[in-house]
Amino acid sequence: MSELFRDIVVPYDGSELSETAAPFAAEVARRSGGRITLVRALPEPAMVTDIPRTVLGQVTSAARKELEAAAARVTDVPVKTMLKEGLPADVILREAKSRDLVVMTTHGRSGVSRLVLGSVTEKVIRLSPVPVLVVRPRRGTLKAAATAAGRMFHDIVVPLDGSDLSREAVAPLAAGLASDTRLHLLTIVRAGATEEEANAAGDWLAGRAAALEARGLAAVTRLVNHDSPAEGIAAYAEHNDCGLIVMSTHGAGGLREWMLGSVTDQVIRRGPVPVLVVPSPGRAKKTAKK
Repeated sequence: MSELFRDIVVPYDGSELSETAAPFAAEVARRSGGRITLVRALPEPAMVTDIPRTVLGQVTSAARKELEAAAARVTDVPVKTMLKEGLPADVILREAKSRDLVVMTTHGRSGVSRLVLGSVTEKVIRLSPVPVLVVRPRRGTLKAAATAAGRMFHDIVVPLDGSDLSREAVAPLAAGLASDTRLHLLTIVRAGATEEEANAAGDWLAGRAAALEARGLAAVTRLVNHDSPAEGIAAYAEHNDCGLIVMSTHGAGGLREWMLGSVTDQVIRRGPVPVLVVPSPGRAKKTAKK
């Protein structure tokens, strides 16, 4: 892997669910020679005026101990901890401005349904200036999460739709991850598409694959017939034992912001593997130039 993601921030709220993001961040850090910062948000004193300062001090002390214990469970990569005052999403977004990658679970302490994206995660994905690796929380041991993280770069699915964002942001970033893996370049062909449209999509994918292969990377192309792009992407990843999906917040549809019900949103909610979400060009941070 290239040095795309050297500085990684992992939000932690004290729950086992949120901590399962740490093994995935550690896997990225090991491959990139990077480091991890575990960050926990605490309420600002002005937000909790009805709680005595002595109690707030105890809460802060307990949070720091939990954070340090979580950091101690991350091995083989540099880890530091950070307590910051503010709302969780705001704290994460402030930290993201000076980082290369955010790694977080779809939800944390609230433990909501797998089909419901937590409000904090949703806001971070919508506004983050850097890519966000979104992980389905795994109940049970961190060992199970570490096992899943270890196969994350086995094969990578890269859904492309012919948009400028696909060509200029998603594909190059995926290529940066793929020094020792295989990229599956995927386009969904909906029912009703003409043969000419399908052929054009296939030719476009072949061009992207040829560019990657010229750089010494392994790439395969697939046209998948499915009425639901999200279901088609998720099914392909599961059927082909892929470990990661890389996609953007929007594509050819011209959506300028994250929208519930979008393809990316549905893949995050229903997909079998972590999803690396690439921000739109207006928010994207030029990580490759760091």
